[in-house]
Amino acid sequence: IEGKYFKPAPWHKSNILAFHLLGSMITGYGGKEIPPFSRTYIGGEQDIRGFQIWGISPIAFIPSEATINVLNNDGSQRTQLIHGAATNVTMNIPVYQLAFPGGDTHVVGNFEYRIPIFGPVILAIFADAGIDRILRPGQLNMDPSRIDYLNNEYPTAGFQGKAIVYPGTQKPRMSTGLELQVLLPVVQAPFRVYWAYNPLLVREYLQPPIVYDRSVFPNAATFDNAILSYGNAYPFLEQHSMFRFTIGRTF
Repeated sequence: IEGKYFKPAPWHKSNILAFHLLGSMITGYGGKEIPPFSRTYIGGEQDIRGFQIWGISPIAFIPSEATINVLNNDGSQRTQLIHGAATNVTMNIPVYQLAFPGGDTHVVGNFEYRIPIFGPVILAIFADAGIDRILRPGQLNMDPSRIDYLNNEYPTAGFQGKAIVYPGTQKPRMSTGLELQVLLPVVQAPFRVYWAYNPLLVREYLQPPIVYDRSVFPNAATFDNAILSYGNAYPFLEQHSMFRFTIGRTF
């Protein structure tokens, strides 16, 4: 559902008040799930200008596996001879992998106060806000055969086959700023330069679940190496502001 409304400002008829509201929800039916390419991502000059293009998405952790180096007790790399050559010893471990699955529901609102400067040049004061959420987490199930394989390989992991959505990444976002628009007659679209400040953003460290058991590691050094490689929090720090050039309209 989408709506746009444009109105001359009561205090100055040549200035324009412009409003835009967009809302959508997608779901599978009849036992089907949403294809990954049909899920929603927002951010960028097409909706919320202060964020990276399609950079706003719920973030989830999904079951997976990874390879780490096996260390000796003193922390040095353990090696073995294969065909006369020293080769690093490795082992596979169960992990939760970071993923950007996209949302199934999103709402975006935009406001612009457009002030003609001269000829085709317009200055716009804007405010964008929106949210991209997962309202149907059951649509994020993984392939059962993949989960069966992981649980057979790593019985202590206890993978459930569902993505673990990090709630802090589903918060509303907002941008406000100034935009200079110059209409290009050849393409009938404006060339735009804008600066945006983001009063609502996400700056968090995302901690993955730890699913590997200490007992499966040959020593403490290798276990600590696994924690260091795959157990540390991921920094997710969105920018406070953005400056960008683009062509086309937000709405």
